[in-house]
Amino acid sequence: MRIGVSCRSLEYASGGVKEYLVSLLRALLEQDKRNTYVLFHSQPHFFGSFEGAEEYALNCSNRLLFDWVMLPSALAHHGIDVAFFPSSNMPPRVPCKAVAAMMDLGYFQPGPRMYKLADTLYMKWAMRYTACRADGFIAISEHTRRDMTHILGIPAERIAVTPLAADDIYHQPLEPEDVFRFKMRHGLERPFFLYTGNISPRKNLRALLTAFAQAKDSLDADLVVTGGLSWDDDWSSWVRSLGIEARVRRLGYVERGDMPLLYAASMAYVFPSVFEGFGLPVLEAQAMGVPVICSDATSLPEVAGQSARMVNPTDVTGLARALTEVASDPALRTRLSELGKANEARFSWKATAEKTLAVFEAVYAGNQPR
Repeated sequence: MRIGVSCRSLEYASGGVKEYLVSLLRALLEQDKRNTYVLFHSQPHFFGSFEGAEEYALNCSNRLLFDWVMLPSALAHHGIDVAFFPSSNMPPRVPCKAVAAMMDLGYFQPGPRMYKLADTLYMKWAMRYTACRADGFIAISEHTRRDMTHILGIPAERIAVTPLAADDIYHQPLEPEDVFRFKMRHGLERPFFLYTGNISPRKNLRALLTAFAQAKDSLDADLVVTGGLSWDDDWSSWVRSLGIEARVRRLGYVERGDMPLLYAASMAYVFPSVFEGFGLPVLEAQAMGVPVICSDATSLPEVAGQSARMVNPTDVTGLARALTEVASDPALRTRLSELGKANEARFSWKATAEKTLAVFEAVYAGNQPR
């Protein structure tokens, strides 16, 4: 079987879709020696990242042109049996059987918009189209599967759930000297809480900043934030208005290879998101032995279980209390670290790759994916 994979999302600087695609492809290529994986990149500089795969560049970074024009023709030209679309939608005119993995259905959520308006309008149409046309479906969590059923009308029995996992880079031992040098390079001399991800409404960063401002006088710790401003909100004005300029650091984009060092340097990880299709940073932090505070919304209880200090994302006072408790109680941090490691061990890319391959094979054989 020749399995074609749309790899356009490798262009993203970071994010869940890119992490999903990179880790899944590496696990599939390591385990599956029967089938041929044919990767379709936007540009040739992505060649060589996935040993054992066939790779082709379509020389196109425009999303619509890549998806709608270039990719369908390439799938036909290279004799693809099953095409895999890892970023929640598939284009028209796919000339072979297709499997679509859906990260989340945030585009359909009521309340404050989670994405730019143009993206929201396009993705609502594209996901509905995919629900009608794909031969197999993958959800990255039970929560996403429920949304796919309730919102898109896809029968639950047609959706296979393949949870994510922390990448192997988070399971490699680190030298304390390397962690120390990383901290000094970035001026991280004080203990700190860490948040990673974009600054968009779904991530609930205003609530985190407000909670930190409430708790700051009882905290011997700062707050460090990574990621870019994906919206036009004025981050600096938020921080100034709360009087926490001296206690909050924005590192911006951090190289993927440095992320284990950043997690290891932190005192605890905080993830107050109001909506997640999975919540992979929780497992990344836990793999590094870092205590986690996270919200109890959407998929996060499914991912974290009882291994994290859970809070209601709308309860700013409760979040401030959690920050104070974790910062002031070394025994609590130790317990959360141990619980987190045990929880993270439940997930593996090997298992996810096996489940994903089973979907590809079922679709190719004309059977119902499970």
